Amino acid sequence: MNPLLRNRSLLWVVSLLSFCLAEPSPAAEQLTIGQLQKDHASHHMQSVTVVGQVRSMRTFPPLPSFRSKQCTLLYGVAQFELGDDSGTFPVETLGSCFVAATTLPGNGDTIELTAQIRVIPSDGRTERVIKAIAQNIVILKPASRPVQ
Repeated sequence: MNPLLRNRSLLWVVSLLSFCLAEPSPAAEQLTIGQLQKDHASHHMQSVTVVGQVRSMRTFPPLPSFRSKQCTLLYGVAQFELGDDSGTFPVETLGSCFVAATTLPGNGDTIELTAQIRVIPSDGRTERVIKAIAQNIVILKPASRPVQ
């Protein structure tokens, strides 16, 4: 094959891949917690956005990571409840290799959470557990905390 033709073909493939990868992913659907709980089955493994207040925040110290040799610790691993006027559900942050991931919301903060929803059968019961795996957290209104 002619080297010039091969280079053009390669350039075309790279351009096509770049275009496909640059396409924005569809926006996460915005819901209330009550809507999510009522229609949870249709949101399994989907990204949704929910606004609510952080409750029962539990953070963990940096944990060992087995993702790669360059990432030895995971920062920002946490669990909390997110609540609004229509209900609450559990949220997990899986952490990151970057220390900046330790910047997490606190109890009482109002946040916008984009998360992947996982609907898990409950042990021996007919109800299902809804769990959210955080993808993005934006603090909309910090809780008022006493000055120290």
